Amino acid sequence: MASISKGGNGTKRIVFYDANRTRHFVRLGKIPMKTAETIKIHVESLVAAQTMKVSVDAETAHWVNSISDKIHRRLADTGLIPPRMAVGTLGEVIPQIIEEKAIDAKPATVEIWRQSESSLYRFFGEDRRIDQIAESEAKEFCRWLAKNGSLKQSTALKQSTVAKRMQHVHSFFLHLTRKGYIASNPFTGLAKKAEVNTKPNLYIEEERILRIMDHAPDAEWRLIIALWRFAGLRAASEVLSLKWEHILWDERMIEVQAPKTEHHQGKGSRKIPFFPHIEGCLREALEQAGKDAVYVVEKHAPLYLRGQKERVYISRQGNLGTVFKKIIRRAGHKPWKKLIHNLRASLETDLLNGKYGRFWLHTIAGWLGHSVKVMLTHYGRIQQADYDQIAQACKEAEERKEFGKRHTTAYFIPVKSLLDSENVDSNADFGVAQKASQYTAEEGGKVWNGEERPC
Repeated sequence: MASISKGGNGTKRIVFYDANRTRHFVRLGKIPMKTAETIKIHVESLVAAQTMKVSVDAETAHWVNSISDKIHRRLADTGLIPPRMAVGTLGEVIPQIIEEKAIDAKPATVEIWRQSESSLYRFFGEDRRIDQIAESEAKEFCRWLAKNGSLKQSTALKQSTVAKRMQHVHSFFLHLTRKGYIASNPFTGLAKKAEVNTKPNLYIEEERILRIMDHAPDAEWRLIIALWRFAGLRAASEVLSLKWEHILWDERMIEVQAPKTEHHQGKGSRKIPFFPHIEGCLREALEQAGKDAVYVVEKHAPLYLRGQKERVYISRQGNLGTVFKKIIRRAGHKPWKKLIHNLRASLETDLLNGKYGRFWLHTIAGWLGHSVKVMLTHYGRIQQADYDQIAQACKEAEERKEFGKRHTTAYFIPVKSLLDSENVDSNADFGVAQKASQYTAEEGGKVWNGEERPC
């Protein structure tokens, strides 16, 4: 048990025995008795946990994280709790966290974390102590990202980008909380999952893309567009990492290298068939490629990749998107939003709608390199043909309804009327009803149980 000892000048101290029965004194200074009693209760809890060799309760653990450095240091001197790590600034701590997390992350992911790090520095400053960021400031940081968070122009960010950066910042401070640097995470509750924005989702018709491909400058560019729209390859990483040795001519397949998903077991590559328009574009590009060509896209690859025998890391697509917009305008079309993603999604929509045959959902998802859940959430597109099909179905339903009114009403005779009638041949009437039930729509209303339908 611990006790409170009072000094002559109004100071107080906690006196207790640890698990080894060693007596300790913790000076508290001039504090109210109620505060001293709270400290005494938590000290007793710490001694009990030390004696029984178990973890302290959650309330005491939170209290230990929240006390001042002075009291924490004095308790640590007694051996009751471990010393507190030195609290640093954002500029000192965040780079260390990213370095630790980068061990199991892809370089492109680390670059995105660096953007969130830069946002923290712009708003709080690199010299801001991590334990001095309040919850109110964290909320203001979130609002600032939405209005002025762009790193290049200090303009507004999309809601999805704000959500991602808040998730990253929350994970940084969660790491600090678990390590004991800070008592609580001020960004808790602010890192929300981004909502799926379906407004820019468009279906890009096969005919439109073929017309655009006619205006491409050469065979390699026609192949790039075809790989996006008719093979569903990801914009930069999969198109730019594709080698000629990955084209399996005999099997009529392409072995797609997938840097984005290679950290998942068995997801480093996938095989896709030669979808329509792919083989012709591949053969045309191969004829124009050099004899020693390694990569399918070489002439129009970004400058930092040209001439490399191995493209180990692909972080940027260069100006592929900019050039593609010029080709679209040259063909007389207006560039659409989500320029390349909508091409990939349009192929998946064709596969889902059975344009090239009927396939299981997991087969389609496997060809595109993601899960069925991701496919249904982000890749399905509604076509005008879907609305037209429903309109046609409504028209046919009305026609069947009108046909039924004109030709079948006379044959529905209530059973009770048949039984109540005195001079009726029940067997004959039921025979008529039975014959009427044998009439089928497939017979076009002209044949009735193999005989001509009576009028």
